[in-house]
Amino acid sequence: MSSSQLHNPREVWFLGAPVSKAIAISTAIVFVVAEMNKWHDALMLDTTKIFDHAQFYRIFVCNLTFASMGELIFGSMALCPLMRRFEREMGSRRFAAFIIYSSFISTIFELIVFNIFFDIDRYSGPYPQLGAVLALYHKFTPRLHPKFFGVLGYDFSEKSMIYGLCAQVILSGGLSTIIPTFVGFLSGLLCVNLSETELPEFVYTMGLVVGKAFVDESPPIMMSRTVQRGAERANRPRGAPTGGARAPAPAAPRPPPPPPEEAIVQLTSMGFERQAVVRALQQTDNNIEAAANRLMG
Repeated sequence: MSSSQLHNPREVWFLGAPVSKAIAISTAIVFVVAEMNKWHDALMLDTTKIFDHAQFYRIFVCNLTFASMGELIFGSMALCPLMRRFEREMGSRRFAAFIIYSSFISTIFELIVFNIFFDIDRYSGPYPQLGAVLALYHKFTPRLHPKFFGVLGYDFSEKSMIYGLCAQVILSGGLSTIIPTFVGFLSGLLCVNLSETELPEFVYTMGLVVGKAFVDESPPIMMSRTVQRGAERANRPRGAPTGGARAPAPAAPRPPPPPPEEAIVQLTSMGFERQAVVRALQQTDNNIEAAANRLMG
C-alpha cells in the first residue's frame, strides 16, 4: 500500500457533511452558469415581477448563488464551515430538514417584508441559510475564550472572528442582504426544534439517489495486518528472535484522571452526549478546548 493511501481523514473536508457539500458545489456551479449567461438579474427576489408579472420562479431560485465573485468567495468562507460543523453535529437528515424548514419560513418572511415595507430588490444568494446557521452558532457554541483579543479596551471572544467574517458578507449589499440574513436568523431559531420532525421518507430517498456523488468515503488510515507484519519483519534487527523468546510487554499506561464535572457540564450544554464528552475529555487530558474540537470535528 502506497503512502498516498495513508492520509489523514481530515483531508476530506466535507467528510460526514454531504448536504453541505452539495450546497457548496451547486452554489459555485450556478454562479458560473449565471455569470456566463448574464442571468444574475433573473435570480433576484423582485416582488414586483413576482406578483405583477407572475414570475414565481424567482421564489425558488433567489437562494441558489451569490450575485458577485466577492460575495461568492467570502460567502462560501463564512457559510461552508458553519454548515459542515452543524451537519456533523445534527446528522445529515436532521440538518437537511433544518435547512428546508428555515428556507421555507424565511422566504415567506421575505415576501412580506420586501412587498410591504421595503420596495427594493433583494440580491440573489443563500443569505437566509447563512442567517439560519448563524443562529445555531450563536445559540449552541459557547465562548471558550472570552478574552481572545482586545480592541480599544474591549474584550472579544474567539466567536468574534466568525461574526466578523459573516458581517463582511451580510453588510455587502445593504438592506438587500441584511434583511434576508436577519429573517434567516429568526427562522433558524424557530426551526431548531422543528428540525426534529423529519421530512417524508421519499425526500430522503430522492436525496440519497441524487446525492451519491456528494458522499465522501472515509479514507483508509491504517495498513492491513499483512502489510503491518511485513513492515515489522523488515524493521526487525538481524538476529533478533522471531519466536519463542519474546521481549517483555511494556507496562500499561496510567489511566488519565477523571474529567471534572464542570468540564462535562460545559460540553454537554453544547448538545453533546455525556458519554461522548467524557470520552473526548479522557482522550485530550481533560482539555476542554481540545475536547470540543474533537467532538465537533
